[in-house]
Amino acid sequence: MRFMICPYTAALTTALALLTPGFALGYPDEGLAQEVMVSTGGEGRGDNPLDEGFAAFTRAALERWHVPGIAVAVVDGEETWTEGYGISSFPSTPVTPSTLFYAGSTTKAFTAAIVSLLIDSGDYTFDSGPLSWQTPLADLLRDDFVLAPGYEWPAAHLTLEDALSHRTGFPRHDKALARRYGPDSHPGTVRDVVRSLRYLPMVAEPRVEWRYCNVMYMVVSHAIQTLTGRWLGDTMKERIWTPLGMNDTFLSVEQAMDGGREVAGGYYWDYKGKGGFVEVPKLGLELANGAGGVVSNVRDYARWVRCLIQGDRGDGGAVLSKEAHRELKRARIVQGLESQKGFDAPLAYALGWDVGTYKGHRLFKHSGGMEAYGALVYFFPDLEFGVVTLANTAVTSNVVGQELIWKLVDEKLGIPKEDRYDWAGLGNKMIQQQLKQPETAVEELYPKRADPPVPRTLPLQEYVGVYSHPAYQNITLELVDGVDTASRTSPSKTSELKANRGNMEWQMTFEFIHVSGEFWAVVIDMLNTPNSLNGQLARAEFVVGVNGKVDKLKMEFMEDGSEGVIVFDKVA
Repeated sequence: MRFMICPYTAALTTALALLTPGFALGYPDEGLAQEVMVSTGGEGRGDNPLDEGFAAFTRAALERWHVPGIAVAVVDGEETWTEGYGISSFPSTPVTPSTLFYAGSTTKAFTAAIVSLLIDSGDYTFDSGPLSWQTPLADLLRDDFVLAPGYEWPAAHLTLEDALSHRTGFPRHDKALARRYGPDSHPGTVRDVVRSLRYLPMVAEPRVEWRYCNVMYMVVSHAIQTLTGRWLGDTMKERIWTPLGMNDTFLSVEQAMDGGREVAGGYYWDYKGKGGFVEVPKLGLELANGAGGVVSNVRDYARWVRCLIQGDRGDGGAVLSKEAHRELKRARIVQGLESQKGFDAPLAYALGWDVGTYKGHRLFKHSGGMEAYGALVYFFPDLEFGVVTLANTAVTSNVVGQELIWKLVDEKLGIPKEDRYDWAGLGNKMIQQQLKQPETAVEELYPKRADPPVPRTLPLQEYVGVYSHPAYQNITLELVDGVDTASRTSPSKTSELKANRGNMEWQMTFEFIHVSGEFWAVVIDMLNTPNSLNGQLARAEFVVGVNGKVDKLKMEFMEDGSEGVIVFDKVA
C-alpha cells in the first residue's frame, strides 16, 4: 500500500466529491476541525517547512481523503521539525508530535538492524560458519524451518538475507496467520507460524522474483528470539531505541498504553453507508510484531531517521556500525517495473528498505499499513533530508502522507510543478478501483468465463460446512441471508455463501459469488474496517467427490498476484 500524491487539481477534487458520500463532512463540527488542526508542537530553529501554509495544505488533504489526523516530522541537516494536525481521538483530542501510532511495516527496518547487531557481535557460530547475512535459516531454526516436499533446496539454502529482502519465492500468506494453533488450541507464537511453512506453497524460484512476504520477517523474528533467548521488543529497546533516546517506542500497543502513553484512535471512513468515521478496536500483533508491530511517534522516528542519515556519511552513526549501515542499505533484488512510477528507475529492495533514486538523489523509504493506521518513512542521505508521517486510517493515511512528503521533497529540490509526477491521479484511481472491487470481481478474476454460466452441480446447501487446511486453518461457509438454497442457477454478481474469519490474526470476511460450474469469485474485506479499501480477491473451486458430495475447496488468494492454490478438506 504505497501511494504517492502531489497537489490536487480542481478536477480531482470534483471527482473525489462524486466518489465519496458525504465529501468534506469528515468532522462532526466544522469549527472544531479548524481548531484542532493547527500546529501543536514545532521543533527546530531554521526556516520551518511546516509553516502555516503547510498546515493549511495538510488540513485540506485530511478533509479530502477522510483521515482524522496525521503527525509529521522533517529532518533537514541538523534541524528537526515536528507537528501534529487533526484528530487523534474523537471527539476532540488533537494529534501532537508525541501521539503514538501503529507504524506497521516500517518495523521491518528495526528487525533487520537487530540482525546486523547480532552479526557484528561475533557471538554466534554455526556449522556454516559465523553468523552472517548468508547464514541459512535452517542452521538457525533446525526442525522448525521445514518446507513442503519438493522444496528441499530452498529449505536448506534460504538465508537471512533472502528472508529480509523478500526474495524467498514465498508470497504473503498473511491469511494463514491464526490466533490459536495445535490440538490444544494454544495461543499462536512465531514458532507456530514458522512451522506452518511446511504446508504452504512457494510461487517463484528463490532469488529470482521479489515477492513481499511478512511471514518471512516472522521467521527472522523467531530466529532472533531463539539466538538471544529474549523477546524481540526487549532486544530492540535495549540495542536501538534506548541508545537513540526513542523512549516512546514499543513493540506492543498494550505495553504502550500500560505505560500511560497516548495512542491515537484508529478509524475508517464509511463509504458504503452515510459517511462518517467509525472507530476500530486496537489490534494486538503478537505473531506479526517483527514484521509490523512497532508503536511510536514522529519525534522518536525522527531520531531513527537521523541515525540512518548520519550512518550513511561513513562514520557509522549512532548504534549501528559503518558496515551495518552499508549492508542494511545495499540493494538485494530489483522490484517489478510497476514500481518505477515517478522515480528515476524501478525500485530495488535492501534489508527492510525500498531503494531508488529521485531526480538523481538516492532515496530510501518504506510504508506501513494497518487496519486503521498508516506510516511512511523517507530519507535522502546525500541531502541529509528525511520525512516521517504517521496517521490513523488504513490506506488513505498513506495517500495523505505521500501528498505531504512529495510536497516537502519537491519544494526542497525546487522541482517545478509541471515536472512533478501525478501521484494524485494514481491515488485517486486506486481508491476508485478498490471501492468498485465487489462489483468488478467476477470480470477481473474470470474474464473468459462461460456465458451463460454453467449451473453448479449441487443445491447451495450442499456447499455449506467447515473446510480445513493445516496452515490456513478452518473456513466455515454459511448461507447468505435470503438466497434460494434449492436453485442451481445463481443471480449474477450476488454473494450466496459467506465466511467470517474473526479467529485469525488478520480478521476478514469472505463473500462467495458463483461464476460458472464449480468456480466462484471471493470478495475479501477486513472485518473491522469493511469499506473495501483493504479489500482483496480470490478464486475458488469446489471439488465434488465420487459420492456426489462436496469433498474439497480450492482457493487461490490474489494479494500481490497469485499466492498459490490452497486446498481445504471439507471436515464437517
